[in-house]
Amino acid sequence: MGERFLSVVTRTALAAALLGVVLLVALPRHASILTDFVDAFTVAFCFTFLGHYVEALLLALPGIRTGVGHLVRVAGWFAGGLWCYVIARWLWIRYGRDPSELPGLLWGGVFLVALELVMNRVARRDDATLSVERDRQR
Repeated sequence: MGERFLSVVTRTALAAALLGVVLLVALPRHASILTDFVDAFTVAFCFTFLGHYVEALLLALPGIRTGVGHLVRVAGWFAGGLWCYVIARWLWIRYGRDPSELPGLLWGGVFLVALELVMNRVARRDDATLSVERDRQR
């Protein structure tokens, strides 16, 4: 059974808030710091929220955790990152921002691969901590 939607939104929003601060510094300023943060948060949320579902879709593939499946998973992250970038860029334009302020499309794929590597590392540590806590309670 999958995670509850509210849990996914909460976790990805928190990750997007942290990532939004990094993007706020990296992307050019447009207006006030609050509106710039909303723009950066939106871009980050596209990658964290949609990236979660890209990962869930990839993990549903048989054999994805063995052999060449790891390469398929990274390629899937890259392709998913391209779509996340397209959606984030569309929202960026809807906010009245100049699309030339964003890096090229291929960086969307690279960004999601890096983000998923970090998120999987963090999630694995949390799982390990939870399993140790469960073992202690027994």
